[in-house]
Amino acid sequence: MKKIATSLFLVLSCLGTVLAQGQRFQLTIKGKQFPAKSKAFVRYIVDRKLTIDSINFGPNDVIYKGEIMEPTQVMLFYSKDGASFFNRKGGPMERLTFYVDPQEPNTQITVQSPFESSQVQGGKLQVAYKQYQDYLSTYEKKLMVQQSKRADLYQAKNRDENALNQIGLEIDKIETERKKAQRNFIVNNPDNYFSLLALQEVAGYDDNVVTNEPLFFNLSSRLRQTAIGKKLEADIQLAKKLGIGQPALDFAQVTPEGKELKLSDFKGKYLLLDFWASWCGPCRAENPNLVKAYQKFKGSRFEILGVSLDKPGKKDNWMKAIEQDGLIWPQVSDLNGWQNQAAQLYGIQAIPQNYLISPEGKIVGINLKGVKLIEKLEELLK
Repeated sequence: MKKIATSLFLVLSCLGTVLAQGQRFQLTIKGKQFPAKSKAFVRYIVDRKLTIDSINFGPNDVIYKGEIMEPTQVMLFYSKDGASFFNRKGGPMERLTFYVDPQEPNTQITVQSPFESSQVQGGKLQVAYKQYQDYLSTYEKKLMVQQSKRADLYQAKNRDENALNQIGLEIDKIETERKKAQRNFIVNNPDNYFSLLALQEVAGYDDNVVTNEPLFFNLSSRLRQTAIGKKLEADIQLAKKLGIGQPALDFAQVTPEGKELKLSDFKGKYLLLDFWASWCGPCRAENPNLVKAYQKFKGSRFEILGVSLDKPGKKDNWMKAIEQDGLIWPQVSDLNGWQNQAAQLYGIQAIPQNYLISPEGKIVGINLKGVKLIEKLEELLK
């Protein structure tokens, strides 16, 4: 068994209450005669570090043991030909996603075909996850279809921008429906651990305190007192300071050429503060919409300031993405990934995310994308 560990900053904050010391968990994989070269790759995160283990199958049941500190999502990837998890050719591996809990550490997986239909028997946490997963399955399937179409169009040599925009609108529609379903789940399941994670996800993309704060207080006291619950409450309080009509928070970062720019340098104009990264697929897919808005409204009254959450040592990737996507507006970054100082200041937990700021420095729009951004700018700049 080969183990790989690397640092990873999460889009979402740590889950659950961190224990002082790691605890063992065990996976028992059974139910199928595997091809001789086949492998499985176990992927999970502990204390913000990504662990990927490889498992060689044999004639008997496979036992895998690991260590976690909290309720943890585990992904099991099946490689029929034993090909590496990294730099794989021929498309994605089949994947199975489930949760393990240090309080109920034993999980049994009965492999079936297709691999995604394999049966997982775990503790109460896995039962709750299955309930939540089944509840959202309709939306997830719709999103996967549209995201696959978008990826194909985005990578095409002659990109069809109109088709991309249409798919973007369809994805926005599905995501809106999905968020509504998540809110309903939270209301109806106040003590389900995945209601807490659902609210964290919804709040990560939506700073509507009027909607999110009542949902938070609808959660059970047990969930609100977890580490993730306390962090979520702090994020909601921060969102109050960054709501519509509130003053934008000033910061300074440097351009790829090393020039320092401040947010306050753009006072007197409507400014779209855009958080993104070269590695973020949804960000790159949204960039054509920003280019369209910039071409239509650029001038003395409108500007965009891009803040990249690219990681240390990845300046070349950042600059290449700027060139490839035609981002001709000012760009800054401190190349600290999710620990970017401006992202921390604005409580960014998911990207793409943006703030539209008035000439007086007040926030007048949040997460305006695609057509919604165009419509808002037309309203303000007519």
